[in-house]
Amino acid sequence: MRVGPDTIPRLIAIGMGGIAALMAAIELTDSATPPSGRAPATLEGDPLRAELMRCRTITPEELAADAACQAAWAENRRQFFGPGGDTSGEVE
Repeated sequence: MRVGPDTIPRLIAIGMGGIAALMAAIELTDSATPPSGRAPATLEGDPLRAELMRCRTITPEELAADAACQAAWAENRRQFFGPGGDTSGEVE
């Protein structure tokens, strides 16, 4: 087999493409596994989280009339912003 001036750049390009595909496959398999240091969130021990999950499934019209959801979202904002933070939920 005779190697011409066109063959060497083609072989280099094929090799680099193969390396890129291998690196992408490795990256995808690493990102698919969850981090082992953190436990998945559960709803059993956190009633606020369970209520917020329920409130995410209702329509905005139902949310306006649901006092339990409004209280849950207010508590969630209070926990997020901490004491003395903005808990009104309004944007200035």
